[in-house]
Amino acid sequence: MKKLRVDTGNNRMNRRFHASTLFLLTFLFNIASSRDNMLPNHIKLSSSLTCRLVGGLTREQRSVCNEAPDTVAIAFEGLQLAVKECQHQFRWHRWNCSSLLVKSSNPHASSIMKRGFRESSFLYALSAAGVAHSVARACAQGRLLSCGCDPLGYRASHDPRGRARANKWEWSGCSHNLAYGIEFSKKFLDVREQVDDLQSKINVHNNNAGRSILSSHMEVRCKCHGLSGSCQLRTCWRATPDFRVVASTIKRQYRKALMVAQEQLNNNPSSVLRGRPRGRRRGKAKPAPKNSLLFLERSPNFCDVDPRIDSAGTSGRVCRIGRTSRSGSCDLLCCGRGHALIRKSSIKPCNCTFHWCCRVDCERCRDDKWVAICK
Repeated sequence: MKKLRVDTGNNRMNRRFHASTLFLLTFLFNIASSRDNMLPNHIKLSSSLTCRLVGGLTREQRSVCNEAPDTVAIAFEGLQLAVKECQHQFRWHRWNCSSLLVKSSNPHASSIMKRGFRESSFLYALSAAGVAHSVARACAQGRLLSCGCDPLGYRASHDPRGRARANKWEWSGCSHNLAYGIEFSKKFLDVREQVDDLQSKINVHNNNAGRSILSSHMEVRCKCHGLSGSCQLRTCWRATPDFRVVASTIKRQYRKALMVAQEQLNNNPSSVLRGRPRGRRRGKAKPAPKNSLLFLERSPNFCDVDPRIDSAGTSGRVCRIGRTSRSGSCDLLCCGRGHALIRKSSIKPCNCTFHWCCRVDCERCRDDKWVAICK
């Protein structure tokens, strides 16, 4: 009887073990089988929240966001890339894009984007290029299901007849899908503008200028294959350039931006946009080239804090002591208020000695620097 009682206890333990194991396996199987259904719903939920929470989006943009949330997420990355590059390009200007950091992921929520300043034209062009740039790269990187590599490939884009160079085998790699990036940039940004409004027409022109400048800077990159580094076979693809190159070109267009002719203010918005170069008020207005930037109203000095135009003022900014004409000079940046010199101290390693083997001993030295700060 004692032996039988022990066997019965073992049987109960085995049944419990098998039951718990079966339950665990069933639970894991259900998770695995429903993973494909659960993941998209989670992504859709978070994306829909993003579409509602990001400020500055129009109703049409939210509709695009709900239709293609993954692509819009990449577009937001492009907008943030544009904001960071704007800060670099204008780091020595009175307006330095600093206010755009607090505008979530969308610089269009900024007040300055609702004006017709030269700075506004730069932001529109840079934002449109940033969205196209990020989406084109994401397509080639496989981050989006709605697009892939450029279907034309490298050969069709660099040679109309698709011929490779003599004595070289060229294969087309995964080119960045610029066409899709530009198309989505238009779909997501140009939909903000009204058809019958002159300011909207100028904004669309500046958007197209930024995308056109990006397209003109596309690069051809190649990778060689072969023994001992030979290039008997190479793979080539078209790639978007470093975004700083694009931003620098847009900055040059900003310096020579055209002011829309006053006679067009009461003209038919469907007419061709015309502008005058800076300082040529009496000159004849000419049709604006596609890569030029257009603005409608003269910019303020941005010396003082003004939330209406997203001006943070220049008080407390670091400036450069020296020539008045120098970019970021204290005379220009401080708006005539003067500057103060502040000493900043830091501890850095110095007089380092290498000991065999393998130790480096350094002394700690104090490094003092004088920095000019606008009053």
